[in-house]
Amino acid sequence: MAQENRTREQFTEELARREAALAAREEQLAQEQAELAAQKADFEEGKKSLLNNGDKNFVNAKEKMYDHFPLTVHQMDIIIGVLFALIALFLVLGVTHTSFFGLFGG
Repeated sequence: MAQENRTREQFTEELARREAALAAREEQLAQEQAELAAQKADFEEGKKSLLNNGDKNFVNAKEKMYDHFPLTVHQMDIIIGVLFALIALFLVLGVTHTSFFGLFGG
């Protein structure tokens, strides 16, 4: 009889544990459904464009590239402009068959 009561108690404890786990899972699913509904609402109200697909946390690819360097966007634009000018200079020197060091009296 005592062993039968113990197994009933164990069964009751196991049942209570399973019910608590089930309630926690149902709460988690309800939270996920609410988050999904909120994301859907944000997506619908977000302004869609060619690149961002309505993502409100969209970051331009140029800004992602600039995040790797500890410079401002203006400083990076200046550096890129100087590099393009050097490329243009070497293209002109190559087309005119002029030596780069000949420019400095060499």
